[in-house]
Amino acid sequence: MKIRTLLLAVMGVSVYSGLAFADICKCKPEAESVKNPLPVKYQKLKEENTRLKNRLAACMETKEKIKSEISRLESQISQLTTEKELLQNKLNSLPSKESLEAQIQELENRVGR
Repeated sequence: MKIRTLLLAVMGVSVYSGLAFADICKCKPEAESVKNPLPVKYQKLKEENTRLKNRLAACMETKEKIKSEISRLESQISQLTTEKELLQNKLNSLPSKESLEAQIQELENRVGR
């Protein structure tokens, strides 16, 4: 008899703790559908969609500005590269420093300095 009572008490405690662990005894919060009925959810989603569309449009505009800036910089790089090549060719066509110094020395010797 004592064993049955003890066994029944142990089972009662374990079942109660199992139910408490499973949150059966807790009060459930109010359902979300009661707080936000479907029209309210739809309106919120519609507002969020509009906000995201505006943000996307702003990002696309920024992207186009950046693309045009990149294009402008690439054309400027191309022009500068062409100018560099022209200046390099002009520099290569000029006589060297040593050659000019030799000519100066020769002219000074002719003049008699």
